[in-house]
Amino acid sequence: MSTGKEIKAAFRKASTWGLPALATNADALLITSEKITRTREHLPDDSAGQAFAAGADRGLITCGGDLSAYLRYQGLEVLLALALGQAGEPQELGSSAYRHQLGLAGSNAGLFGTLAVFKGFSVHEYPAAKVDGFSISGEAGQPLSVTFHLVCDDLNLNSDAGVNRNATFAAIANPAPDQRVLFRQGSFWLNDAEDEALGPAHAIAPSRFDLAFKRKLEGDYLAGGQDRIAEPVATGFPEISLSLEFPQYTSDTYLSDLGSDARKKLRVAFSGPEIQPGQAYALELLFPHLVITNAEAAVDKSGKIAHPVTLECLAASSERAGMAGVLAPFALNLTNTRDSDPLA
Repeated sequence: MSTGKEIKAAFRKASTWGLPALATNADALLITSEKITRTREHLPDDSAGQAFAAGADRGLITCGGDLSAYLRYQGLEVLLALALGQAGEPQELGSSAYRHQLGLAGSNAGLFGTLAVFKGFSVHEYPAAKVDGFSISGEAGQPLSVTFHLVCDDLNLNSDAGVNRNATFAAIANPAPDQRVLFRQGSFWLNDAEDEALGPAHAIAPSRFDLAFKRKLEGDYLAGGQDRIAEPVATGFPEISLSLEFPQYTSDTYLSDLGSDARKKLRVAFSGPEIQPGQAYALELLFPHLVITNAEAAVDKSGKIAHPVTLECLAASSERAGMAGVLAPFALNLTNTRDSDPLA
């Protein structure tokens, strides 16, 4: 019997599109769901002169879907960096703590990996998987979750053969189930984009937030590709949006800002357990240029008047106070114990 209790998942950065990379213990992931599907087109021979179509040839392969997990301070750096496109050697903050600055690059060309999931009977190996963005969500009282959107070239079913097979995963142990990012560990600071650096005086208190980032990648089918896609490329500007939900309508600020087109900047910071004295696990999201696209205060009978706000994330034409070097629509910083570049 195969159940979710038995699975082991791993993701490793790869170097050649279509060729799987061998997963190791360091690549293990804790996931909550994997919903990746593979379909192959079939091309029936519908030539005239037949009572029924009897022959068919194999056609194009389509493979992709979502990989979901709890958002953690450590363990998802590679997937996040592959989506964003920019990383580098981390800044050493002490004997055990390191700060990773993951920037949103204009392209993530040449960046992809291999996903392998042992499902109790065999390993489902996706040799080349491109990260087409991710969604992060969190609400009061709960851990944060992240869903990575993957575009893959194909699926291999490996038991006794293949690069990542049953014997490979017998040597891989799941990481410890800790370092989840909790909503209660977060601070949200919002202000006008051109104002002073964000600080506690600019605190806001949403009960939920959602970040959606999609690169809009598409892969082409080329001669010699064995019906699989070539490495996907972006077909337009990324789509990046943020929503904040306030459980009660207590101010006209966002409705007024929507009408006046006031531009905003936002810092979202989560702080976890201590790594060493003075340094804790941390996750930070910086948004230098936000446009409010919707703000509501709808009445639903006698219940609370909720106040959801939707914002579009844009690039900044110049640096904002307190956000040095951040010109892209958003940046993500992590502090943990990983001492190497996740894209190395």
